[in-house]
Amino acid sequence: MTATPSDLARLDSAHHLHPFTDPKVLLDDAPIVMAGGRGCTLWDEDGKLYLDALAGLWCVNVGYGRTELAAAAAEQMERLAYYNTFFKTTTAPTAALAAKLAALTPAGLDHVVFANSGSEALDSIVRLSRLFWELQGRPEKTIMIGREEGYHGSTLATISLGGTIAMHAQGGLPLPGFAHVDTAYRFRHGAAGETEDAFAERAAGWIEAKILEIGADRVAGVVVEPVQGAGGVIIPPAGYLARVQEICRRHDVLFTLDEVVSAFGRLGAWTAAEKFGLTPDFIALAKGLSSGYQPISAVMVGKRVAETLIERSGGIAHGFTYAGHPVAAAVALANLEIIARERLVERVRDDLAEHFAAGLRRLADHPMVGEVRSVGLIGAVELVQQRDPRMLFEPEGIVGAVVRDQMQNRGIIVRAVRDAVVIAPPLVVTHREIDRIADTLRAVLDEILDQIGVVGDDRALADITAGGGALKGLTCLITGASRGIGAAVAERYAAEGARVVLAARSQTEMDTVAERIRRAGGQAATLALDLSDPNATEGLAKRIGEKLGRLDVLVANHGVLGDIGPLADTSDAAFDRTIAVNLTATYRLLRELDPLLRAAPAGRALLVTSGAAQGALPDWGPYAASKAGLEALARAYAAETHSSTVRVNLVDPGEVRTAMRASALPDEDPTRLPRPEEIVGVFVRLACPACAFSGARVPATVEV
Repeated sequence: MTATPSDLARLDSAHHLHPFTDPKVLLDDAPIVMAGGRGCTLWDEDGKLYLDALAGLWCVNVGYGRTELAAAAAEQMERLAYYNTFFKTTTAPTAALAAKLAALTPAGLDHVVFANSGSEALDSIVRLSRLFWELQGRPEKTIMIGREEGYHGSTLATISLGGTIAMHAQGGLPLPGFAHVDTAYRFRHGAAGETEDAFAERAAGWIEAKILEIGADRVAGVVVEPVQGAGGVIIPPAGYLARVQEICRRHDVLFTLDEVVSAFGRLGAWTAAEKFGLTPDFIALAKGLSSGYQPISAVMVGKRVAETLIERSGGIAHGFTYAGHPVAAAVALANLEIIARERLVERVRDDLAEHFAAGLRRLADHPMVGEVRSVGLIGAVELVQQRDPRMLFEPEGIVGAVVRDQMQNRGIIVRAVRDAVVIAPPLVVTHREIDRIADTLRAVLDEILDQIGVVGDDRALADITAGGGALKGLTCLITGASRGIGAAVAERYAAEGARVVLAARSQTEMDTVAERIRRAGGQAATLALDLSDPNATEGLAKRIGEKLGRLDVLVANHGVLGDIGPLADTSDAAFDRTIAVNLTATYRLLRELDPLLRAAPAGRALLVTSGAAQGALPDWGPYAASKAGLEALARAYAAETHSSTVRVNLVDPGEVRTAMRASALPDEDPTRLPRPEEIVGVFVRLACPACAFSGARVPATVEV
């Protein structure tokens, strides 16, 4: 029997401990089971498509679905699936790959140590750096210097070398023999009015100061990522890397470039060393080396170190069973051939880099964006709570994670580091796909800005509405006001001083609500209105205008649940009935009452939606479809009225104790749900003339 996607997710949650993931989260939020890919597109076992704007983990440079790489692996497996490179043996693809890498990297980096991952490559560099100084007769030179936010892998040594504090907090790390300095993160560490060159000089000086503090006679090496990927795509200022290299040379300290992310076209060059004119002692390579199709990494060893190891070591007691694996090497060679044949390095350098940068620049004026930055085909969008003066979100990381998840919900995979959204698509990405990434990110930021704004506005209005009278003098029409949420909103509006008009089909039930309002000292009128009748709204604006003289607030709360069931099991007639009341009637109502709302000093339209519109209740087919349509209608109306004083918002009541919910979920315990009266505060605040936000989808249960 074939396992379903839910079966696979359940097996994974039960047995798989994921890297960099809270295991508790996956108990409730099942992992997405990816199934296939082509180009920059992935799809999961449910058939949902994703544009992978992170190239896997910075690695799938040539894109997904490359059959020639699968063929290279199969051919090598048939010829020789495995042999080791220990002692005095090698294989043809291993030898050819070593020569190829020597040709692709700067002169003097002519020797290779193979491994299986970036972590192993950097771990090897730590060990080889210390071994080099031992062989030079200077065994006291053992300390390795890394940088804040640096990521060099997940072994004990590479975690210690990196500057990720969260990783240091687990497992008794860092190990002794490692030191750290601030990184060249101009967004955070640049001084007001400081030029790029001045910051480059100052940031490089931090490394020199640390060498002098420790003593150059004790420092083995300095390791830097040309662009810090996992640190948040931190791009150094021009001249910084050259200054760091010069400092290392002057103090006789080995200089390493961690190019696990940056090599093989990502920056528009085969390596960052080539792009920035550097000649380090070591270069770490991985990820794009095979485009992730096989696990493989390599350490390029400079002439000075290689000659010492060859002449004095008597044998390097270091290596891995699968280092230089023939299948991985064959795939890497085929991958490098694709990059060269399709001129992907040149494509990034001469075409994609500028289009990518331009796409990110379109976001630079967004109120939530503090900075956009990119080099080649890797970039970041820094999110801020306030641009000027700059204020970061507190606590860090929450908003970034929300943006990441919202992007994924819309079919685009990005990563969040703190509150930076980081992007690095495959090198085969198209202009259209780059535009889609940027446009979708702006849409997500717009939506989140509205949500954040409404929450902030809610807090600002809390005092205004706390004592009653917030809606004094306003005339408010509430549909579906005979019971449940509509009745609760009407009673609260009346308590806040509004003149309320209750509209519903049941005159008897409305009379009961109106009588409660009048007994409490409020003003209430009733309007029998059957919105299932296509003609019900005709002449409504005229009637309201003649009797009440104005309309300030419309709360469209009417709706029917209709037949519960998937769309495929729903008759056309049942679907049409639900759409007619929940969506079409609302459209007619807005069209009819639009002149009155525009004439009001601060017209408000609040449309009641549902979590079903977001897929929370996937089997509620017609109802979910109608509410999704309602959300689109509200946003369209908000856009049309943007230049007026009318404000339009969607209110999602969430799980509330109502008759409709009880009929749909008869087995649910109603006592765990809030009563309608407990969630109507946000209706008051959004109706208040002081509320300036429009187009937002607001949870009615928002805490203030």
